[in-house]
Formats: sequence, C-alpha cells, structure tokens
Amino acid sequence: MRHSGVRPTVLVAEPLAAEGVAVLQEGGADVREAYDQPRQALIELLRDAQGLIVRSKTAVDAELLAAAPQLRVVGRAGVGVDAIDVAAATRHGIVVLSTPDASTLATAEHTFAMLLALCRHLSAGHQRVLSGAWSAKGLAGSELAGKTLGIIGLGRIGSAVAVRARAFGMTVLAHDAFVSQARAESLGARLVAFDELLSAADVVTLHAPLTPQTQAMMDARAFGLMKPGARLVNCARGGLVDHEALLAALEAGRLAGAAVDVVDIEPPPPGHPVWKLLHHDRVLATPHLGGSTREAQARIATDLCRDVVAVLRGKPPSSAVNAPFVAAPELRPFVELSYVLGRAYPQLAQESALPPFALFMEGELGAHDTAPFVAAFLVGLLQNITDRRISTVNAFDVAREMGLSIEALPAPCERGFARAVFVRGGRTALAGTVVHGEQLRLIEIDGYELDVALAGHLLLTHHGDVPGVVGKVGTILGEAGINISNMSVARREQTGQALMILGVDRAAPADVLTRLRDVAQLHSVRAIEL
Repeated sequence: MRHSGVRPTVLVAEPLAAEGVAVLQEGGADVREAYDQPRQALIELLRDAQGLIVRSKTAVDAELLAAAPQLRVVGRAGVGVDAIDVAAATRHGIVVLSTPDASTLATAEHTFAMLLALCRHLSAGHQRVLSGAWSAKGLAGSELAGKTLGIIGLGRIGSAVAVRARAFGMTVLAHDAFVSQARAESLGARLVAFDELLSAADVVTLHAPLTPQTQAMMDARAFGLMKPGARLVNCARGGLVDHEALLAALEAGRLAGAAVDVVDIEPPPPGHPVWKLLHHDRVLATPHLGGSTREAQARIATDLCRDVVAVLRGKPPSSAVNAPFVAAPELRPFVELSYVLGRAYPQLAQESALPPFALFMEGELGAHDTAPFVAAFLVGLLQNITDRRISTVNAFDVAREMGLSIEALPAPCERGFARAVFVRGGRTALAGTVVHGEQLRLIEIDGYELDVALAGHLLLTHHGDVPGVVGKVGTILGEAGINISNMSVARREQTGQALMILGVDRAAPADVLTRLRDVAQLHSVRAIEL
C-alpha cells in the first residue's frame, strides 16, 4: 500500500479477540466489525476494504475476492485455510495469512485433555454424579504410562504432543513423510510407516494437515489395522477421518473409544449422519475447542493483526500461506530491511530506466533461502513505480512482466557486521544492516559509508567538502521548525565531495528544499520518505 495518508479499512467478519482489534487500530486501520452478515452484504462491505479477517465460517471464494478490488490481505484467525480460495487470492495478488504457531500449546493440551477424559471415563462419571449416583462401577479406566502413542503428523502441534506424551511415560511412534528421523528422535519419538504405527499404537492421535493425500486417511482399512481396544483422538481436521468407518469400528467393538473435536461440516446440520457418531456412548466429542483458550485466542489475534498491518504497510508478513516467508525470528528484520531498501532505491537513483539488480546477502545471510528477501525488496521497489496491487504474492510475476531482472548472491561481509544486505542497480548502490535486534540502519550509499536509521523522513545532500555547509543546512531547517533527529556525514578527500543524510521529524516542504538547493557548494538535495 502506498503511503497516501488514507486509513486502510479492515473488515472483521467473525469474532476476534480485543487484543487483535487494538493492534489494527494502533497500526492505523479503520476496523469495521461485520459479524454474521449475509453473503451479499459482506460482498458490498468488501468493495472498499483493504483487509479481511475471518475464522472458519466465512467462505472466501473466487466470487468474494473478485468483488473486492482493493483487497490486499485476507487473514485467517487460526491454522487452516480450507475456507479460503488461496489460488484465486494469489491470482489477485492478495496475501493470505494464518497463525500456525499461536494455538499450538492450546491444541496440544486439549489433545491430552480429550485423551485423559476418554481413558478415564470422565464425562460418564460426571453425568453419573449429576444424576445423583455415586458409583464407579463399570468406569474403570486405562493409564497412559507404558502405552504406545502413535502421532500422525509431527509438525508444531504433533511435536508438542510428543514431548508431553514422554512426560506421561508413553512410548511415542510417529508418521510424517516430511520429518527426519533425527528430528523425531530429538522429540523422543521413532518414525515408522503408517501401517506399522496403526498396528502398534494403543492410541492414535491425528495432527496432519488436510490435503488430497490425507483426506479420509483414517478409513475402514486403517481402522482394520488398529489394535483391538485402541483409541483414536482427532483434534486436527474432520476430513482426515471417514466418520462412517469410525462409527462402524466402534459399533463392531474394534475400538475402545474415540475423542473427536472436529468434523467435516461445522456445525453439523440437524439430521446429519455424523450426529450418530457424536452421540455414540464410546465417543467423547467437543465443538472444536482445540485452540479455544483465552491465551491462544489473544495470541492468534495479535499475531495475525500484526501481519495484517505489515501487509497493509507494504512490509513482509511473518507467516504468509501463499508467499515466501522466513520462519527464523532473528532473520525477519533483515527481510524488512530488504523491503525498506527497495522503497529507498527509486528515491535515490537517477537511472532513466530500471537496470538489472543484484541483491548480495552478506555474511551469515548467505546461508539462507533468498526468496523472502528478494520478494520483500521487489515489493518496496515496485510500490513506487507502478499503480498495480503489489504484494509478496505477485511481486516476482509483476517484476517478470516488467522485464525487471534480479539475482540474489551470497557474499562475505567486510563491514564490521555479521550480516548485511547490499543492493546494486545501475550506478546506485545501497547497503543496510540491523542493530540491536530490530533497528534498521543504512550503512552505505554509492560507496559512502554511513550510519543512519532507515525510517521516517530523510534528507540526502551531496555537497562540497568545505566548512559551513552542514551549519547552513541546519540553520535553514531550524528556521523552518524542522528538528534533526540524527545525522551522518561521509567524505571523500580525494574528490573533495561529501554526502550527508539527515533524519528529520517531518517532511521538508518545497520552499525549504528550494532554500537548501540555493546553498553554495550544495549540489543536490533529495527528500526520502520511508
């Protein structure tokens, strides 16, 4: 989004924790809550919205996206994006966000709450007490210690479950085609084939994503492989389970029980066949409570809304579904640095046409995937030179259409820093780094070594390296009521030239820039907005 001063509108279509709404408002967004709106009303509300936040009920399909010409970001307050047409969003250059980490602990804990309640008949015991009976007859449970837990899907939540299972004294098996044996062993688990896991586990818990490959993976064949008396826990996705096959396995007495937090259609309509399963006396069911803790909902809302604000400001999000992103928190400031260097380039360069670009990932950055850094740089660059809707989703495609070439290369860092980003495009070269974990610094312009904060309003001057020039610039700014927050001056003794960059508290108006350009020995003045 260009920095036009207009407050972007974010439509919140489903309930969102107050902490997230506060993040949006503090980030300069106009928040409009539109809960339980009919579809046509939602389409009308989206016509001038730049952001949309949903949970699981709102179907964000191609029709809805096509009706939102200004939409830049769709945020899902949760993990899965099953209800969002990600491919259609990508075609429109719309960033799709989710919050994969925020509900990890809540869902892992709920998995064990379900498992313990299932194994110890807590629901049946509670109902017996409510009826006025105090009897444990027929409610003897099973201990977890010494049992084998089979985890299908060893991602964030599956990993958290594995760690907790070891604390309960369980043997942990895992099946995940995308996880190494070393990773599994670090969690106290052993990787095995799908069929081996089913036949060996006393409890099978599902934590896999829903894909065409995993759809109904727990079918009649799978239940036939499970140990007699085993149990199933599903706090992941309803579509992973063939519910009719599960019901048949329960009624045949093959499984001792099942704990179900998710189903195919939520909520199931009256009379839907899944209700027969949910009402079964050996099924413990909850209405998708996995991530429903106050702490998790606050984390989901704040994490998501920070990313929404970042996208609306044109910055790279920390976790996009359909765009490159960097997972390591310590690298994210360098992705933002790449974006800011992209914004700065067209304000500094004097090229008649966009040249080929080279992005040098210096020092430790050279060992990482360059895609997030290049995408961020292109977003910053293209926002200033085209009216198209630019995001990390479509930046590469737009650059390709414009004939813009860019390559990213590893390089040593010989600037006294462990990591830096260096950009060269034609005659213009910029370098930056991050200090104190999050402060973006500009450390080079065209060979001049500097140290200035890369934020806000900047003034750049080229001038003769003679006494008095810096003082005259400061005087003119002071008379205009413009405060200098930081300054860096670099000199070239062999040419008698100098470069100065000033951080100022507000943009210098045109008449002030004219006065500055009239100063003797001051060759050029440029105002830069970051």
